[in-house]
Amino acid sequence: MVDSDTRVRPGGPAASAGPPVVPQEFSRILLIAVTIAVLTEVLRAAFPSFGHFATASGAVTATAAILIVSLAGFLAPVARAVAGPRGLLVAGVGGLLAVRLAVQALPAALWPDLAGVAFGMLALTALYETARGLSGTGFAVAVVGGLTGDTALSLAFGTWDPAARGGVLPWLACVIIVGAGAFALVRQMRVPPIEAPAIGWRDALGAAALGPFLALQILVLASPAFAASSGWLSLPVAGAVVLAAQSLTLAFLSSGLAVAAVPGGVCVFGGALLGVGAGAVTGRYGLTGVVAVAVVVAGQVLSAWLLAVACRVPLRRGGYRGRRAAGTDGASVASVAARPRDLGGRAWRIDLGVAVGGLLAALVLLPYQAHYAEPLPLPNKVLPGAAGIVLGLLSAIAAARGGPLPARSWARALGAGGGALVLLVVPAAYAVTAPETSRAAAQPGTFRLAAYDIDQAVDADGRLDPEAVARTIEAQHADVVALQSVGRGWPLSGTADVGSWLARRLGMRLVWGPAADQQFGNAVLSRLPVRASGTGRLPVGAGPQARGYVWARIDAGGGRTADVWSVDVQHGADRTRTRLAEIGSLLQAWSGAPHTVIAGNLDAASGRPEANRITGQGDLRAAGGDAVVSVFGTGDLGFGDTVTGPHRSVLAATVRVVG
Repeated sequence: MVDSDTRVRPGGPAASAGPPVVPQEFSRILLIAVTIAVLTEVLRAAFPSFGHFATASGAVTATAAILIVSLAGFLAPVARAVAGPRGLLVAGVGGLLAVRLAVQALPAALWPDLAGVAFGMLALTALYETARGLSGTGFAVAVVGGLTGDTALSLAFGTWDPAARGGVLPWLACVIIVGAGAFALVRQMRVPPIEAPAIGWRDALGAAALGPFLALQILVLASPAFAASSGWLSLPVAGAVVLAAQSLTLAFLSSGLAVAAVPGGVCVFGGALLGVGAGAVTGRYGLTGVVAVAVVVAGQVLSAWLLAVACRVPLRRGGYRGRRAAGTDGASVASVAARPRDLGGRAWRIDLGVAVGGLLAALVLLPYQAHYAEPLPLPNKVLPGAAGIVLGLLSAIAAARGGPLPARSWARALGAGGGALVLLVVPAAYAVTAPETSRAAAQPGTFRLAAYDIDQAVDADGRLDPEAVARTIEAQHADVVALQSVGRGWPLSGTADVGSWLARRLGMRLVWGPAADQQFGNAVLSRLPVRASGTGRLPVGAGPQARGYVWARIDAGGGRTADVWSVDVQHGADRTRTRLAEIGSLLQAWSGAPHTVIAGNLDAASGRPEANRITGQGDLRAAGGDAVVSVFGTGDLGFGDTVTGPHRSVLAATVRVVG
């Protein structure tokens, strides 16, 4: 159970024993948790649509339009003035739940995604109305609890969120989560509003901490796909790491140790550590492996602690350090009680503080992704780094300025942390039910190869659809697939681990090679045994993002192997020189090794300089076909049955190892 305002002052004992001032209703905690879970899922489902919008209208135009919609939180004071605090709650949370249903029910469209952002910004302000009287720790517990449930649900669907897909099970998940939110909302509507505190602008800014906190969670800390691709982990193991980190966070928060009175400088230092860590593992050359895993675990705890501290003041009740208590100025208890209650006049500053936080989240998420199409003056890793630093600064504002503190309870800590650990059954079940990923070649020395630029698995309507990619691969009866434009935690792929999802769906092994950053690149999928693999980056040149390659040594049976390379280069009519430099670097890395296939989006149609550069060195030759992607092989390989797939983005051929 989460403590409410029991008038415990920093450094002092409780003023009196007895029941809490604000009823400790489970529905409040449930409403906060469900709202956070729905908001993060709706945002993730919207990212591919926003990317499609950017492709059609330009990255700058799309980013500006989405940022304008993100200003919807600033309408909260108007909604409060017109409809009161309960009306704000219905407009924000109720509207967000309705959008969640619309996203599930309607075909891909831009307007539900824009509506999701708008109502999400309003919902954030409504959460502070719902949580008033809770300690900052109580609010943080509810928020992290919602993120934990969202992580488990996302893992159950292989990180391809239910909101972005059809079918019975996604609809069932939608009905359950929206039903839980509607139940909690109806319960909360029956509770009288709680008087807002009289606080200044500086204190109200503490409410803005929720924005950068959520941005870090979506990009890094609560993303199993990020942990998998940056930590070089399988998706089930990465999901277990994230859930374990969230369980540890819930235990720490529920223990009551999280918001003991601390100097503001400690919060600033904590925010600096969080920012440096987030910046270090994101962007083009982010750190990987153990470092990335450590940032996910430590950052989860640190960010939630900073959120708990920052929210203490905005969550105070009216009268708690907001005006002098009865008797301190000679007034009687009766005269103070007789004063008219101001249920909304003092809350509008907090509303605007939350709206600033929502805008900060958009200013981190959107430019971070848009940077890969329209580069920023600084590396995009600066944005998540700045989010951590800002979170620390906002928490420093509230660090020593009062607000309710919860009592310490190890039993509560064990209950919260242990309860969340139960969710580890989800990644465990996901791992146990994984299909067999390798088998011997049906005809020794021969395998079916497909090269496929999947464009982040986003369809022509702007909706994430890896199932369509899987069916296209199945139609080619491929044993080995060279994939390009694969997202593994990229916002434009809805932060889904598309590479891992496809590998599981097709019963293949995933060999990963990062390019633009660790969350986007190339992959080789193989149902045949993989004996060795490697990856590397290509020179950036005039392009907006780094490109790369990955190779896998495939056991074709009969004691014969073939190296399959998957590569993507810069695109655009004005970047021929950059592509030639990239191809030169690629050929240097290849070094003339025998039994090699180089496949991918090389912009190397017959007769172009790129194709001539490839076939002019060594004994590489084209496998034929007329597709966006190309396949080149050494002379000791034979190619037959070459087929161009749908939309010319697929080229398949039968490869024979003849040398």
